[in-house]
Amino acid sequence: MKKTLSLLLSFVLFCFLKSCGDSFEPTYTEQSEQSENQDIVTSASGVQYPSLDPPSHQYCGPGWGRKFCRFLSKYDGTIWTDAGNYYSDFSDIKLSNFSGNEYFISFFNLDSITSYCDGWKLGETTNNGIKWNIRTQKDEVDRFWFAYEYYGSSEEIEYTVTHKYEVIDGLLHFSTTDGQTFIFTPSERNYTEEFLDTNEIIYLEGCIF
Repeated sequence: MKKTLSLLLSFVLFCFLKSCGDSFEPTYTEQSEQSENQDIVTSASGVQYPSLDPPSHQYCGPGWGRKFCRFLSKYDGTIWTDAGNYYSDFSDIKLSNFSGNEYFISFFNLDSITSYCDGWKLGETTNNGIKWNIRTQKDEVDRFWFAYEYYGSSEEIEYTVTHKYEVIDGLLHFSTTDGQTFIFTPSERNYTEEFLDTNEIIYLEGCIF
């Protein structure tokens, strides 16, 4: 009798656990729906991060890991000009949040005879034997600072200059720790080659037109 009762209890317990397991285990359809409803963040370089929160932020490109890209995301594609300042090495700049490439800023020196365009990317870069490194110091919605570490042809940093960009009342205020200061306004110029008033455009490293 005891043996029969023990077998009966074991059978009831087995059925209970099986039914409970079946009721709490999501079906394939439920798992698919949960996966589809999960927020997925895609970085500017195309990598997806399903578990990142919040999903509304743009994540930056190579060398940034999962750091927010507040400034470059807000001003992506914006071109600024300081054409009235003849003492500047560049008259126009364009910001990019790495959409489609690894460069975040382009510098333009536009002229009616020959124009130049040069791009910078974060991290270490070597061009014609000259090395430099760019790293972010501050990344806010309207403020972006980065350190330009110049190596030249050596293995040690020769000097570091911090570049500061801040948007105030629609104007881009630029300054550096070595004394440069300029104010840029949003440019209305058409930057396609056929519309630029120049005989030749020389594309240097990483130019983003």
